Amino acid sequence: MTPDVTPDGTPDATPDAQAEAGDSAVVDGAEAGDADTCGCSALEQCWNGALCVAKLVPVLGGYAIDATEVTRAQYLAWLNTSPPTGAQPSHCEWNATFEPETNHVMAGCNPYTWPPEDGDDRPVGCVDWCDAYAYCQAIDKRLCGAIGGGPNSFDEFDDATKSQWYNACSSGGANKLPYGDAFQPGTCNDGETGPVDWVSVGSLPECQSTVDGYGGVYDLSGNVTELEDSCDAMTGPQDECRARGGSFDLFDPMLECAIGIGTFGRDMVARDTGFRCCSD
Repeated sequence: MTPDVTPDGTPDATPDAQAEAGDSAVVDGAEAGDADTCGCSALEQCWNGALCVAKLVPVLGGYAIDATEVTRAQYLAWLNTSPPTGAQPSHCEWNATFEPETNHVMAGCNPYTWPPEDGDDRPVGCVDWCDAYAYCQAIDKRLCGAIGGGPNSFDEFDDATKSQWYNACSSGGANKLPYGDAFQPGTCNDGETGPVDWVSVGSLPECQSTVDGYGGVYDLSGNVTELEDSCDAMTGPQDECRARGGSFDLFDPMLECAIGIGTFGRDMVARDTGFRCCSD
């Protein structure tokens, strides 16, 4: 389905506009229809009466996924709560800070990329897997992994019955890209026609599925590559984890949902890599 568009050209992500995808998702006090509680945008919801977080969109498969990638403003607001680093899983015990990296020039992460200005609705980058995992957990969601719970098997990245991320991106395995089978330059923020940089999340209204039950989830292809809870081991920073969907500086076919060759060390960061969360 093609979304309604507001007068300023942005997608209408109100609860009515998402009715075909299912009822509003509620996760421990965060309801998809209560954006005004915290002064959030239409693609956000208010978590715990305190933080604007990405809005959850129910999809076929029995779970919900963030409408957008986590933004720089959302991530900064969480950092401003001074989240403790001591409660991380054992394979993240090495992770001493959740601050985005600003001293990795080769990865595009430098002092000019962080902190953001107020209200920056472009996706956060330069965060590692453990940062992404901690953020999602802190707001009562989880880094997208296996349908039904837990991490997705490293080898089942292109199985729509197993991977939350791939199921949402491919509309249940029906499409190669969120919007269909044929690559369309510029439909999402890709390296062929885009600015070769982040764009505001959800600002490309055609970059979503047209299949009933999967619409309203933006930027699963392009903008930033998205970290997934799908790693080859659970030992530490050297583990390789899936990174999905391609980014603003990549080209077809690297932007397709089923591409699984993109992996990141658990401790790796890059300007063009971020994440979104899911909820069971």
